[in-house]
Amino acid sequence: MSRQIRRIRQHQNIRTTTAARRTILELSSSSSAEKDPNNDTITGGGTEKSNKHDEMRWRANVPRNVYASPLLWETRSEWKAFMKQFQDDVHEHEHEHKHDTTTNQKDGDHLWEQVKLEALSQLGNEPEAGPQLYQSILSQGSLVEAIVSIIAHEVESELIKATEIKKVFLDMLTEEDEESIHCDVIAAATRSPSVELAVLAILFHTGLHALVCYRVGHRLWKVNRTGLAKYLQSTISRHYSADIHPACQMGQGVYLCTASGVVIGETATVGDDVSILHGVTLGGTGKELGDRHPKVQHGVILKDCSTVLGNIAVGTGAVVMAKAIVNKPVPPLAIMSGVPARMIATRVLEVEAFDDDLEEHLAFKYLDEWKEAREKQEKLDDTCTTRSK
Repeated sequence: MSRQIRRIRQHQNIRTTTAARRTILELSSSSSAEKDPNNDTITGGGTEKSNKHDEMRWRANVPRNVYASPLLWETRSEWKAFMKQFQDDVHEHEHEHKHDTTTNQKDGDHLWEQVKLEALSQLGNEPEAGPQLYQSILSQGSLVEAIVSIIAHEVESELIKATEIKKVFLDMLTEEDEESIHCDVIAAATRSPSVELAVLAILFHTGLHALVCYRVGHRLWKVNRTGLAKYLQSTISRHYSADIHPACQMGQGVYLCTASGVVIGETATVGDDVSILHGVTLGGTGKELGDRHPKVQHGVILKDCSTVLGNIAVGTGAVVMAKAIVNKPVPPLAIMSGVPARMIATRVLEVEAFDDDLEEHLAFKYLDEWKEAREKQEKLDDTCTTRSK
């Protein structure tokens, strides 16, 4: 069993949920050889039947709303054991409350459980961080409460104290927002080589904090509390150096590398699983009124200081290279570069081509869908060519 698990067990006197404590004990006493039926891999000295490359990438082969901590789980079988215990606890909880429609879903948050375990493991190397970890993570009731508490203390002012900010945030965030925030946390942890852990993303990642503030501002905007929404926008700009209009629409699993220099306009839309690096602008041309900002579809990567201007579509899976300026619609899966940007290539739709942190998660969710879309487009092009002849 990994050293990380043993270290966590040493600190189990700090209160976590019953499920987490039982999981630590179970993992610590489990057999050294365990077979993962979904991977056909024997751990703890057995033979490996699966492809070694796939085993190294097993974390990428989980859904975007599921987290597997690299600090806690060295092998897929360890993580599977944790998830099985978690699922068993959830089923037992649902059975006990089968007639209760208000069942507390916080007990079923695998990400939050892993965040607390990561916080506990950090105490082994940094015991001086105990007060911060307890106040920010271990004493909080849920993942969203922890993030909101951290942000509230960062952006409080003489006008609005941290306790008031926290109350506004928790009142405005919906279940949909909480799901989005879960996906945003996982995106920050898995797509940033400098973060890697969900607990570090929650504590320190300014891009994640700016996204959470945007989600609150968006809810305020939708219920016509535009004054407070604009105040929150200015606060984000001052603290995180990002100008994200509260009226814009953003999907789940958005990765904002760092909030610094990011500008997203009022009528812009951003799809699911989009990665936005520093200095990106989704703006208007200055020649349009009304709906005047870009429409970024799912799985797009906007690299450092890239700019997209006007009410144009950036097709699913497209990549806009660093410092490119896009002012015309971008086809799906296109790679754009230059000033003004032009298509220099299209994505290679093979798993091996999705080999970096920004792209790895896309292969297992969108690859089949993108292949089908490309085949349909090629058939359509062939039909049009035949008719023109």
